[in-house]
Amino acid sequence: MKVYHTGNSPYARRARLAARASGLGVEEVDVAPLAAPDNPLRGKGPGAKVPGLETDAGTFICETLLITGYLNAQSGGKLLPKGTAAAEAAMEVEGVGSLLMDSLFQRSHEKRREGGEKSQAVIDKEAERANRCYDALNKMLAGKAPAMDLGAIAAVSSLGYADWRHADDNWRNGRKGLADWFEAMHGLADVEATKPVM
Repeated sequence: MKVYHTGNSPYARRARLAARASGLGVEEVDVAPLAAPDNPLRGKGPGAKVPGLETDAGTFICETLLITGYLNAQSGGKLLPKGTAAAEAAMEVEGVGSLLMDSLFQRSHEKRREGGEKSQAVIDKEAERANRCYDALNKMLAGKAPAMDLGAIAAVSSLGYADWRHADDNWRNGRKGLADWFEAMHGLADVEATKPVM
């Protein structure tokens, strides 16, 4: 299997971390820059975006949640904790992490629009949503040990993206538990190796 990625994509980081934690020996293929006319993703499907997963059968799966879910299934459920309650808790974190990532991504694109095309209402709405997500993750993850499950992967990837694109959110302020968890996660070699280049 191969996972196609670019270095700083938070979505691709999630797929890469899931691939590494799955133990399936997935090859990582960096396809930056995406805009190149000969980019290999252009022949894989209509999206031409990362992440993408090429299975051993040659099927090409796009969309982060589908990829991470597929890797979890192929690994025999290795990417979720055992037991219904623990698995559901990880999925709850994964949902909030996904929501945060989408919110940050939308705000990042909105902020980079030309002045007359920019919507301050959208920027403000997504900033409020991100703050709610930071607060929720603080409650969920404070005091938790580092783990490579789908919830932790989504959360650490989103917070790393926040550091890169929205440093002025200062998400650590008043959220020491979340900040400590984030730092502990970076004690894991794969998390440290895939963090965005600032």
